Amino acid sequence: MTELIFTRHGQTEWNVAKRMQGQLDSPLTEMGLSQARVLGSYLRGENISVIYSSSLPRAQRTSTIIQRETGLDKFITTDSLIEIGLAGLEGRTFASATEEYPERMAAFASSPADFVPLGNGEYFSEVQKRALDFIFPLFEKHKDETVLIVTHAVILRLIMAHFEKIWFNDYWKIHGFFYPCSISRVIFDGQTYEVAERNSIEYAKRGF
Repeated sequence: MTELIFTRHGQTEWNVAKRMQGQLDSPLTEMGLSQARVLGSYLRGENISVIYSSSLPRAQRTSTIIQRETGLDKFITTDSLIEIGLAGLEGRTFASATEEYPERMAAFASSPADFVPLGNGEYFSEVQKRALDFIFPLFEKHKDETVLIVTHAVILRLIMAHFEKIWFNDYWKIHGFFYPCSISRVIFDGQTYEVAERNSIEYAKRGF
């Protein structure tokens, strides 16, 4: 049985300021650093063989903390797991972006299949494809292992929408937010994929 554990990076300064990050970056807050430490402590008992991380700094910082807490000697970065590229929307507050581009931002929030990016930004379908093209080979490459994947909010929801067999337009309405450092699990028994956990922070409520 092969298990992929997905998580989102810890809270960042732009998360708090309600700014759109995309492929730009901002530092983890003290809360974000703590979230990563707590998650890493919990994951000590998960027998993780390897960590794959988005190459964006906020994900790498989260992965570094988890790596240290779990005792793994390294993690592997990849551009395939970076957040959706939002071009000229990046760095703007959600409020200002909504004021200037109300239809585009309405689609971003609740109808992502209709979202039209600015400039060289990405469509949601493109992001889902690049993520899944990276993820599916891991089930064979790491057969019978447990793998941790550290990524971002939009890309994580697109991944889970696929494994839950829900069109991502509908998924946005059902599962509107993924917590920083939450846990989502997909298990593959050689024939079928099972979503064993989604967007859970229950581990953080336990003592360990």
